[in-house]
Amino acid sequence: MYKDKSIGELMQDYEKALGDFGLGYSSRLRHLQRVAGLINLHEQRGFRYLDNEIIAEYSRDIDERFYSGTVNKNNYQSLRRMADRFLRFVDTGEVKMPNLLAGCRQEINAEFGAIAEQFIATVPHPNTRNDARWVVHKYFAWLEEQGYGDLCGTGANQIRQYLLFASKKYSQNSMRNVKLYLLKLYAWLYEKGLSESAYRELLSYPVNYSVKVQPVLPKSDIAKMLDTIDRKTTAGKRAYAIMMLGTVLGLRACDVANLRLSDIDWINGEIKILQSKTAKTVVLPLTEDVGEALRDYILNGRPQSKSKQVFLCLRRPYAGMQSSVTIGEIFRDCCKAAGLPVSKRFHSLRRSFATSMVNAGVSVYDVAQVLGDGNIDSTKQYIAVDTEHLKMCALPFDGIAPEGGDDQ
Repeated sequence: MYKDKSIGELMQDYEKALGDFGLGYSSRLRHLQRVAGLINLHEQRGFRYLDNEIIAEYSRDIDERFYSGTVNKNNYQSLRRMADRFLRFVDTGEVKMPNLLAGCRQEINAEFGAIAEQFIATVPHPNTRNDARWVVHKYFAWLEEQGYGDLCGTGANQIRQYLLFASKKYSQNSMRNVKLYLLKLYAWLYEKGLSESAYRELLSYPVNYSVKVQPVLPKSDIAKMLDTIDRKTTAGKRAYAIMMLGTVLGLRACDVANLRLSDIDWINGEIKILQSKTAKTVVLPLTEDVGEALRDYILNGRPQSKSKQVFLCLRRPYAGMQSSVTIGEIFRDCCKAAGLPVSKRFHSLRRSFATSMVNAGVSVYDVAQVLGDGNIDSTKQYIAVDTEHLKMCALPFDGIAPEGGDDQ
């Protein structure tokens, strides 16, 4: 049934299947972005349905780009892998991911193996199941190396020794996972009567998690991008309204793509959306500039359509946008037209919006409420890029002289 669907319908079904499989927003977006080249090639050739010759042309193209050196090996392999995964979905209707045991090379005995699989089955998300399996197999393999064939005789001393061993071998972020899943493992073992203690105090110490602070898009670049958009065309009216939703309200790409006409309360001046990522409802003010951009697109640019979505495709049958990838592509095109780095993501507008609020002195808890973040830690990252306020925290060195006088 999938072969008979249009490309837009296939992308929508594929994103849903990825979500049903358990992949989060970022993972789904990465999969869809890697297939975008194949989809764009069909659109450039005027095809609404997958065509074997276009698929073969796409395959030859990425091969040539790899062998000519314009695409590195990792990107090439990722493009091939993601395309094969999508085409397999079209043929079978199933999302086939790599072996969940991948990356777990430690062989453990049947006793430990049975315990490991029973525990791992209690971890709901496929990504975190991989992390749990990695930690548990590493730990049980280490116990075997110490002469233990089962959990009998193991306890606090063995846990301490393993943590010391692991801390010398693994990164800070890996140690956070080690501590986390050993804590979950022993809580489960204690509940099942397989351990004399859950060892909560031993395993509850905090481990800092290293997170890369992503740069934000400067206000001058955002202004340049908005000014470059040709708002006289249908595509320009649509792009401008989308960019304003990201810039002024900090909406995610998935929520912009899914925005419905009924979500806009023109009378009360509000936008009410159910966020795709957090499944939480957030109510945002319909500011004058955002309202004007939406009004201009809806009244003067949006094609006639039965779709309830605000933003529609530019070609017939004028269906609603199928995925957040389209929003990312529109943002990329706007950046390219303004001479800005095309490597930036639409999410950088959300980061810039939140950073501006933090710089203006808005509480991080209030920022989290506006963004609709389900976890305050997701919002705290914006504090790190508040350079102006960080400068105020720096202590002066006035009056501090080095030991040994002025010659030091």
